[in-house]
Amino acid sequence: MDFEYPDALCGTAWRDDYIRLHSAIRAASAAAYIPPPSPPPPPSSLASPSSPSLPSPNPPSPLPAAAAAAAAAAAAISDSTLPNASLPDSSIRFLTFDQHGHCGGFGDFLVGVVSSFVVALLDRRAFVIRHDCLQYAFQPAFIDWAESPDVPMEPSRRTANLNESFPSGVIPFLDLNGNRVNLQVLEKFKGFRHVKVLWNRGMLTEMLTKGTGGWADALRATGLRPPYAFGCILRFLVRPRRELWPLMAHLLQETHEVQTVVVGVHVRLSDSFVRDPNATESSATAASMAAALAQGAPMLACAKAVEDMWYPPPLTVRWMLITNSIDFKMAIRSHFPGKILETNFVPHHSEAYGNKDEEQAREKATQGFREMVAEWLLLASSNSFVLTISGFSRTAAMYSLRPMAIYTPPHYCDPEQPYRQTEFGIAYSGI
Repeated sequence: MDFEYPDALCGTAWRDDYIRLHSAIRAASAAAYIPPPSPPPPPSSLASPSSPSLPSPNPPSPLPAAAAAAAAAAAAISDSTLPNASLPDSSIRFLTFDQHGHCGGFGDFLVGVVSSFVVALLDRRAFVIRHDCLQYAFQPAFIDWAESPDVPMEPSRRTANLNESFPSGVIPFLDLNGNRVNLQVLEKFKGFRHVKVLWNRGMLTEMLTKGTGGWADALRATGLRPPYAFGCILRFLVRPRRELWPLMAHLLQETHEVQTVVVGVHVRLSDSFVRDPNATESSATAASMAAALAQGAPMLACAKAVEDMWYPPPLTVRWMLITNSIDFKMAIRSHFPGKILETNFVPHHSEAYGNKDEEQAREKATQGFREMVAEWLLLASSNSFVLTISGFSRTAAMYSLRPMAIYTPPHYCDPEQPYRQTEFGIAYSGI
């Protein structure tokens, strides 16, 4: 599966313009940054000439390889790149998507990233992502969105609106979690040089579809359109890390066999299944497997209907099963031998992979988050999708850039009438 950015489908004009803007702002900000003075060495090191010298408290961080690639791409588009010296100070403006402290639901998090980037794109701001888990599985693709010392995160004041006054130097931290964003709220962004945003369901529907002028016109002018905009933006921002490929290689190899097509099936039964840290395959019982199979039956019936309608023999059809229920995994194996493609990962909610202080816990969180993202990418590699109403599977389908083949039973599973994807893409992703 190719997770690269497709120029023809996603467009290059908006992409190249934003690379120039973002690179110029980051370079000008870095050039103007004055690091804080280093603290004096402790008295003990002054008293003993033989004491080893202390390392600098502010060691320079290496530029990520992806950021270097983005800088090279920006340099290659040199016809209209602004020199650092010509960038006015008023143009050094940032928007930070700040979800530091927790990881939240993975699908909701991705919606927040894309929604926040849309605001940065339209308001001509450099974009920064602050998140505890993202670096476990992704690296920057075209722009360097990582934190750096020249982009301060504090002091900030968390608020639900921008009508209040903010003292000089205090960064507005707009908490829009779960709320819709309208044109009036977004207009207030323009008055701040740096704004932090926290949301996991940006819901920019009014701005992007009902607005008449300003933000809405600017978005239409980029050429980004539903239902592909979400996947295009995400591929512009992130690239899967190479550490993920060993987790997926054996299943991806099976999907590339001659005359084989894949129907991605995501069955989410309850968050309680993924919040149990002690869940294992051995914990499944006959009764629990039967109950899970009964709950997931509409998904399987829909997958079979899609297969019969669109993929007749001699095609071989496999089902890429992603589920948060160990019981369902165990039950389906005996019912569909040779049909199912699945991982052996124990499912957990992404909230379990937040900021960890202890090394052992951090290593476990890193691996767990990578396994979850690997399953998301495997789902995105499918040809058609039968999905539970879940941000995890919806974002995978939109990332796939094959979003016209989505079915969401029980309400939408007529193989001749896929879900109205344009409406789906707008309503959920804000694109």
